[in-house]
Amino acid sequence: MPDFRSFFVDPDKIRNNHFTLNKKESHHLSNVLRIKAGELIWLIDGVGTTYNGIIENILPEKVTGTIKEVFPKYGEPTCDIFLAIGIIKRARMQLAIEKATECGVRTITTVPMDRSIKRSINYERVNKIIRSATKQCARSKFPSFMDANSLQSWLDQLYDGPLVVCSGKATNHIGKLHSILPKNLKGLNLVIGPEGDFTEKEISLLKDNKAIFVSLGNRRLRTETAVVSALSIINEIVIGN
Repeated sequence: MPDFRSFFVDPDKIRNNHFTLNKKESHHLSNVLRIKAGELIWLIDGVGTTYNGIIENILPEKVTGTIKEVFPKYGEPTCDIFLAIGIIKRARMQLAIEKATECGVRTITTVPMDRSIKRSINYERVNKIIRSATKQCARSKFPSFMDANSLQSWLDQLYDGPLVVCSGKATNHIGKLHSILPKNLKGLNLVIGPEGDFTEKEISLLKDNKAIFVSLGNRRLRTETAVVSALSIINEIVIGN
């Protein structure tokens, strides 16, 4: 993608190859970035399509223009990753959510675990983080965000595909997934535990669901670091397969 600015456009505001930005995006474009009529921008609809457009009119609360090119599923991986994260401190959780979005996950679910720090979820803040990260990394779809009641409730609704668990207690390195995962994989469930790792009870529960346990190496990583490390490696393995 060329170095144009990205803006969110409501899918309903694209008609007959013309687009209209909402008040917030219009203000950011004209008053903050001071982009002018005639310039090219990228538009993300959040549901799977990216557009290349040219600005035609800039009004105080509305920017309009013409769609030049359409890019379905731009920036989206070929394999959907459904991520579950053990709840951690708020600032670190927000960082994990931001980086997971940038790494292309399909869904993000926060899960209370035995060693989790109990925190409430600020859904408005989380959605802002997801939208901002999606625009920053130029993917075309907002990942879904959910808050599970328990690890069991998340496991009860697993998506199609293998269940991979990153744990400091695992003996197999995550790189071995290259020979374990099937070719042309379309979906994968990934669990990253809280600081302190999983309890024996949780490990038993995950094993009952045929989890593949993998390690991220011999260093103890914070949860938000483990999210980035695991997703980067898995994305590379899936592309390679």
